[in-house]
Amino acid sequence: MKVAALDLGSNTFLCLIAEVSKNDKGVCRIEKIISDQVEIVRLGQDVNKTKRLHPDALIRAKNCLTKFKETIDLYKPEKILAMATSAARDSKNRDELFEIGKALGIPIEVIPGEKEALITYQGSISGQTSDVTRLVVDIGGGSTEFITGDLKQIFQNKSLNIGCVRLTEKFITAQPTSTQEVEAAEKNIIENLNQIVYFNDRQIAEILAVAGTPTALVAAQLKLVEFDANRIDGFQLDLNSLEQWKLSLQKATLQEKVAMGIPEGRADVILIGVLTLIQTLKLFNKNKITVSTRGVRHGIALEMANRFLS
Repeated sequence: MKVAALDLGSNTFLCLIAEVSKNDKGVCRIEKIISDQVEIVRLGQDVNKTKRLHPDALIRAKNCLTKFKETIDLYKPEKILAMATSAARDSKNRDELFEIGKALGIPIEVIPGEKEALITYQGSISGQTSDVTRLVVDIGGGSTEFITGDLKQIFQNKSLNIGCVRLTEKFITAQPTSTQEVEAAEKNIIENLNQIVYFNDRQIAEILAVAGTPTALVAAQLKLVEFDANRIDGFQLDLNSLEQWKLSLQKATLQEKVAMGIPEGRADVILIGVLTLIQTLKLFNKNKITVSTRGVRHGIALEMANRFLS
């Protein structure tokens, strides 16, 4: 079955067109990726402050979904599903987003925090073959998901409100950024991460980082002109390189960050993502993370296979 799986995140919208299957044991698989698009929308603009989707953010969302609809119409998938995450969960006027989707023929659901963890995990490990215990870290715009599991099951999961957009709006007022603001943001991140100290009870073999922060860092580090999933997927970022990124990004203007290779729509919030990765490594006493280009959209594709294939 051909599906269109859309991840409507607080910072980024993604649209995956893929072939999915389900075997007689109920195991769902992504057989083929046909198209994979990404647009930075910043749906979470001011949501932490106003609890409403900003009018400008809704315009950007409509423009992006209109573009995605052109791709959907080109490939004619049998099923379409968009799932919205933290920004929509926290917004009183999320029905306005639903209406945009309805007008375009794109059904939109809001993923509850715990369901998002499940979908994130399933999507993130969909390309993995070794059956070890992993911690998946998905740094979004509004929240960050932490999930441990192996190829067969999830052991623990927690959604924390330490997304890049949310904490940038809360703590960062200037770029370059002062040490005081960085320390305040780090303190908040550490306080939130204390909620998952018990994850250490598991023997975690690998930390898998997904979404825009780690993939953008790798693309910049490799000096890629265009996004290359084959080169980014599986790349490892160690603690030392992340600390170097922290120092460079803290001292840089937005223009200098873009010149480093960070996408323009992510340059102002990526420092928070780097701080989150650093503190996560320290909490779990690890020296490196493995970067995955898979994530929520792949999980949504698998969710559709589970719902609609017998």
